[in-house]
Amino acid sequence: MTALRVATYNLLHGLDLRTGRIDLDAAAVAIDALDVDVVGVQEVDRDLARSGAVNQVEELATLLGRTGIFAPALLGDPELRWARGPGADPDPGGPAYGIGLLSRLPLTAVAIAALPGGGPGTARPRRPDSRRPPIRDGEPRAALRVTVDGPSGPVAVTTAHLSFVPWRGRRQLATLARFAVADADVPAAVLLGDLNLPPQVVEPALRRRGWRTAPAGPTFPTWKPITQLDHLFVRGTAELADLRVGAPGPSDHLPLCATVHARVATNGHAS
Repeated sequence: MTALRVATYNLLHGLDLRTGRIDLDAAAVAIDALDVDVVGVQEVDRDLARSGAVNQVEELATLLGRTGIFAPALLGDPELRWARGPGADPDPGGPAYGIGLLSRLPLTAVAIAALPGGGPGTARPRRPDSRRPPIRDGEPRAALRVTVDGPSGPVAVTTAHLSFVPWRGRRQLATLARFAVADADVPAAVLLGDLNLPPQVVEPALRRRGWRTAPAGPTFPTWKPITQLDHLFVRGTAELADLRVGAPGPSDHLPLCATVHARVATNGHAS
């Protein structure tokens, strides 16, 4: 049995709530403190004016000395106007918003899928003093799956950021669960991300599909955590240990991290 350290962290497009500024250095410090091999990140920007017109995943990869993969959920600006992300089609580049993954281990495969719901749209104005999101969520959502060359063999790691509208999030969760195990040649799988649904919804839905997890704790909001929106599951020959909520950092979400033990394959069989 060989350990792989994994985590999920919603980065709030690099906004540090403690200072009110975009600060990728602070995000990098928080990620580095997790001491994990692979971290899935959500709510990350590429070439958007609000965050300095940088590719945030690429910038974090440089700061941390890791490989970074970005998957655009939408093309354009989530605060202005957008088009649906390309999914499995070639990424045209340019301003975008979505999810990503940072790894200090080699990656041997990458796949991106569009999730159900959402489409081209325009941001709805909201009152300046309101912290509540609009009732309807028109943003497209995406899932990113990579194959990590782990110490005992390949592990499929999938991350996603689901809709905050419960019925749409449940539909996306079903698609996500299938996508996360689409590579039949990789027997160990990890699914993690900001799923925007509580454990009492997520756990039964994924358990029916063979996914396993353990009790963790509330991850949102950082200033008074009351609910767990961020989740981490394993499947197949992967076994989960030491699942815990991380320390507060710059974002409005707390990170969730764990140790995953993947059974070493011997003569084509897991041991």
